[in-house]
Amino acid sequence: MNTRQSDEELWPTSQQELLLRAALLRGKDAIQAWDEWASSADIGRLGAGSVGLLPLLYRNLLDHGVSNPLMNTLKGVYRLTWYKNQISLHKLASMLRLFEQAGMQTMILKGAALTLLHYQDFGLRGMGDVDVLVHTRHASPAINLLTERGWKPKVRPLQAFTEEYFYLSQSDAFGDGAGSEFDLHWHVLLECCYTGADDDFWDAAVSTQVRTAPTNAMNPTDQLLHVCVHGMRWHGQAPLIWIADAMTILNSSQTEIDWDRLLTQAQKRRLIVPLRHALSYLRDTLAAPIPLALLQRMQQLPVSRFEIMEYESRGGLSELAGPLHKLRFWYLRYARVASSGSLKGRRIGLPRYLQYVWNVDHLWQVPFYAVSGTVRSVCRMAASLGRQLASNSFPK
Repeated sequence: MNTRQSDEELWPTSQQELLLRAALLRGKDAIQAWDEWASSADIGRLGAGSVGLLPLLYRNLLDHGVSNPLMNTLKGVYRLTWYKNQISLHKLASMLRLFEQAGMQTMILKGAALTLLHYQDFGLRGMGDVDVLVHTRHASPAINLLTERGWKPKVRPLQAFTEEYFYLSQSDAFGDGAGSEFDLHWHVLLECCYTGADDDFWDAAVSTQVRTAPTNAMNPTDQLLHVCVHGMRWHGQAPLIWIADAMTILNSSQTEIDWDRLLTQAQKRRLIVPLRHALSYLRDTLAAPIPLALLQRMQQLPVSRFEIMEYESRGGLSELAGPLHKLRFWYLRYARVASSGSLKGRRIGLPRYLQYVWNVDHLWQVPFYAVSGTVRSVCRMAASLGRQLASNSFPK
């Protein structure tokens, strides 16, 4: 199944796929990919997405007995990742104890959960920030607790964190002034911010701990859904780490994946389209242990035009996306809120929704922000086109 349509910048390049194969496959396939990638790659000029795979590459090459001058560099990246993760986990444990003492249940997400439960090696996957989920009803008390300890919101003022905002949004970033970042979540998925959206995840969560701090994490099936859906969005660069995450979950827990639950969860949340594309890519490109029958079932499931449009708009936050594409992206995000079945969702209205997501102080400023955003988009597109022409790399 060909998942690449007209959104080339949202999928790995052929060179990045070689790196993925070298880092994730076993045997001759991994070695062949490594030889081809190493023959042309400039390790000093890799993008952030590719750099994030270097610890995995190092471990895989080490396991295969590869000897190459680049191994010392890769080992250094692995050790630096291990060191940074130790610092992050130490801070995370302190935060989890703080929430526990306040009577708030927590769930670790993304890098921390994947490292502890699936990678099981602190040097293989960088975390960057740490992500923690609390129940939506605890969002406001959790923010108060963070600010009392010196953490400050990085994007919006404290007064913006209203009950309505928690309904519309997934999470927000907080900084401690010393360079550390903490992402507090009150919903797991950006696409599913409504009352009860995360009940299934909480009910089926597995207990774990960070250092000695108790917490929870999603079970492997729900974790796979989260990784795939999150990976199918634009993040400012070609997405690579989600592929490594998904393959690691599948390879460490393939006997634990409940494929029926995965399908049910995706249907319930109207996420069949992104999940289908993600799983198809993993199976076609990396021979992931995903049942062909499952993909065939997903292909036959009816999906709404809305779901297709939402998937097609996933590059709406890309620098190269046009202004109409960006507005379409945000309208479809709002449509999810408005169609959640809640009276509150229908009453919010698109202008107020945009006021929140764009972090605009007053409702009357929204149209002006939209116009200025369009101008900025056009300027960025023109600048990108100029760079491509100057470097003679404009697509043929």
